[in-house]
Amino acid sequence: MPGQWNIVVYVIFVAKWGLPVRIGVDIDGVLADSLSLWINELNSYFKKNKRVEQIRLLDICETYEVTPQELSGFLARRGRYLMTRPEPITGASQYLGMIKKQHDVYIVTARDERYRQETMDWLSKYNLPYDELLLLGSHEKKEACLSRNLSVLVEDTLEIGVKVSSAGVPVLLLDAPYNQGALPDLIYRAYSWFDVYRTIIVEPHLLNLACTAERRI
Repeated sequence: MPGQWNIVVYVIFVAKWGLPVRIGVDIDGVLADSLSLWINELNSYFKKNKRVEQIRLLDICETYEVTPQELSGFLARRGRYLMTRPEPITGASQYLGMIKKQHDVYIVTARDERYRQETMDWLSKYNLPYDELLLLGSHEKKEACLSRNLSVLVEDTLEIGVKVSSAGVPVLLLDAPYNQGALPDLIYRAYSWFDVYRTIIVEPHLLNLACTAERRI
């Protein structure tokens, strides 16, 4: 009887809200307003005067003309500060919470595993809910999205979005100065967390989320 009741509840949920899917969400630049903090710290440490539009977070070494060893030294000194001090992006907590009520949320970040506790504390502090936290230590997110069968990734780095979308996973690209330009297929620009919420919850047909959910049944 309990099993039958669970099936009934599930059917009612699906009929009302649509099938639940798995939503991937980046942290820095998507949930965390990290860019200005990173620029200030990098400029101070490396004695540079870089502006937002010059930044390529995917390749900080090239942007700041430093070696990987020099960047490692910077992270050893300022890494934990950078993981814990950003404010959340406007609307992130509110709309992620609303999305989490209907779908599964997977945090997919290039942060290193050594920052797991700091990252969990930051997510908890700002009431950002999730089902699983993936700290990849790399910007290569395609395999993580495929292995977790994610239906969409909310991301801010265009180069990452291109790789993920090439595997058939739609990407919602949160607008930023460093990701401007024409977008390839399966990448859709979002200008706010309200846009992210509206696309996933109100207009899921734009991402074919219903089809993705059906494949998981």
